[in-house]
Amino acid sequence: MNRLSFFLFSAKFIGLSCIFLLNHSCAQKINASNLLEKSLVAHGGKKAWSKVSEISYLKNIELYDSIGKLENEINQKIKHTWNPSSTKMEWVNVDDHYVALLQEEKIELFKNDQMVLDSQEVAQAYDNTKGALYVFWQPYKLVDSNARLEYIGLVTLLDSISVHSLKVSYPYDPTADIWHYYFNEENFMLEATQVNHDGRISLIINESVENKTGLFLNKTRKSYFVDSLGKIKYLRAAYKYEITSFN
Repeated sequence: MNRLSFFLFSAKFIGLSCIFLLNHSCAQKINASNLLEKSLVAHGGKKAWSKVSEISYLKNIELYDSIGKLENEINQKIKHTWNPSSTKMEWVNVDDHYVALLQEEKIELFKNDQMVLDSQEVAQAYDNTKGALYVFWQPYKLVDSNARLEYIGLVTLLDSISVHSLKVSYPYDPTADIWHYYFNEENFMLEATQVNHDGRISLIINESVENKTGLFLNKTRKSYFVDSLGKIKYLRAAYKYEITSFN
């Protein structure tokens, strides 16, 4: 190897080494806490979230089977309030009108204005109303002293999307699922979530966000059943949200 070739090779090697070290250094600066902080800033900032007193929206859910056939469609009217905390959910099943009201962890369920006493129905209503706020009010809901946050690093979703991965668990609740939250590598917006529930892994992709609140809440999402390698098996659900009031 002559001197010129050696010089060019050395310069290229040093340049690549510097890029690697720079990228490695940047990656090392990310941890669970500041990743969440960066995402909150991208979603309007913690101050903006904390000022919200109530929000109402319509939620449309389409459920599909393994061959793509529409199984069921559900329309819900949901209202969340803070100070005091409550969630109200209304929906119609066949000809019956349901109202579930969750206030400070206490649930009441009504069917055609009559209180429902069946424990299984009430328990399901509790899970649905509790879950509605959790999935909609992200990433702010991760600001929780009961949540254990672990930064996994950069991962690739669906063989094409590079994202920051954050593992979220709730060690004080033995029945709680373990979640993974995926944030855009560049702007830290929440791109997707993944959860293992009842032995099935669901990957929920955030397709679009709203522009009414300044918080960039989800507008459309799609949930896929995936295998252990993250490969899509089939579309399970599609979600649409329409905000009707916000204070």
